[in-house]
Amino acid sequence: MKITGIKVLGPRSGYVAFVQLETDDGLSGIGATDAPPPVVAAIVEHGSVSLRSMIVGEDPREPGRLWRKMFEQWQARRGRGSEGGLAVNAMAAIDMALWDLAGKAAGKTICQLLGGAVQPQVMVYASASRYKIQPDGAWLEKKPEEMARESRSYVQQGFKALKFGWGDGFGPKEEATLAAIREAIGPNTRLMVDFGCPAYYATKGWNAAAAIRAARILEKYGVYFFEEALAPHDVDGFEELSKAVDVKIATGESLTTTYQFDAFINRRALDIVQPDAQQMGITQFDQVARKAEKAGILCVPHCPWSALAIAAHVNLLAAERNGVMVEYPAPGLYEDNGPVGNQALVIHLQKLVEQPIQLKDGFLLLPTLPGLGIGGFVHEAIRELGALYP
Repeated sequence: MKITGIKVLGPRSGYVAFVQLETDDGLSGIGATDAPPPVVAAIVEHGSVSLRSMIVGEDPREPGRLWRKMFEQWQARRGRGSEGGLAVNAMAAIDMALWDLAGKAAGKTICQLLGGAVQPQVMVYASASRYKIQPDGAWLEKKPEEMARESRSYVQQGFKALKFGWGDGFGPKEEATLAAIREAIGPNTRLMVDFGCPAYYATKGWNAAAAIRAARILEKYGVYFFEEALAPHDVDGFEELSKAVDVKIATGESLTTTYQFDAFINRRALDIVQPDAQQMGITQFDQVARKAEKAGILCVPHCPWSALAIAAHVNLLAAERNGVMVEYPAPGLYEDNGPVGNQALVIHLQKLVEQPIQLKDGFLLLPTLPGLGIGGFVHEAIRELGALYP
C-alpha cells in the first residue's frame, strides 16, 4: 500500500484544518488540526520541502516512522520551525490520517493497534463557560443562579463531571458562584475550573503566588483540577503551584511536542497532562501519555472541537491506564457561542463524519469501525463550514 495523494480541506477563515490521504488501493484516511486551513495547506502542499513530498509514495501503515521522517526532515531543513507551532500542527493532522489508514488497512480500531482497550468506555466531562456571547458580540458573565441551573442540568443529562472556562475572577462574587455550583451538583460530581488560555496570562500581578491563592479557594469547593493556571511553558511556576496545593494541576493544551511535555513530567510539575491529538498527533500523544503513566501522572486530553478529535481521544484513552476522562462540549455551549458558533459546533461534531462517536450516560462508547472508527468525511458538511467561514 502506498500513499498517492493528500488534500487539505476546510474554509479559509475556519479554525480547524482537515487532511485526507489517498492510497493506491482505494482506502483513504482522515485527520484534523486546530490551525488555519490556508496555513496548513501551504505547509503540506507547496515547495520542495513540503510535507507532501515526504509522505506521498510511503506506506501509511508505519505512522511512527513517518512521524519521525516529517519531524526530523523539517527540523533539518527549517531549523527551529519544527520545535512546535503550525508545522507540527500540520504534521499532527497527517499523523492522525496515517493512523486512520493503518487501522482501516488492518481492519482494527486505533485502540486495538495501540494494544487494546483497558477500559470498555471512556468518561467525558462537559466543557462549559462562565460567559455567553450577546447579540452584539460582547461576552456576558453568567449569574450564580444561572450557573447552578446549568450545572444541575448537565448532571440530569448524565454527565459525571463538568468544567467551566473561568477567567481571572477569584473574589467573593466568584466564590459565591462556586458555592452555588457545588450545591447544585452535589459532592460526587467532579467540578473543574479552567483559568482560560491564553487571554488571562497577561493579567497584572498574575504569577505562581496568585495561582496558589486561587487554587486554595478552589480547594474549598472540592474542585478536581485547576487548568492552565499559568503561561504554557512556565515549568518553574507550575512546579511551585503543584507542590503547594491539594487541587490537581492540569496543563498541556498549548504544547505540541513530547520534548515540551518532558520538562513538566520529569519535574512532576503537574498532576494531569492535557495533550491534544489535533495539536500534536496520535503518535506523540501516545508517547506523552505513557511517559506520564510511568511518572504517576494522569492524562485528560484537551480539545473536543471536532468529531475527529473526540474519536482520536477515545481511542487513545481507552488504551491508556492513566486515562481519566475526555473533554466534551457541554450542551450549553451551543447557546453560549452565538448563532455562527452554534452552527459550526453542530457541523464539527455531528455532521462532519459518517459515524460520530456515540455518547451515552456520560460515557463515550468505543468505536467498532476500523481506524478512528468514524468512516470518512461528509464533504457537504465541509462546504457548509465554508459558507459560515468564507
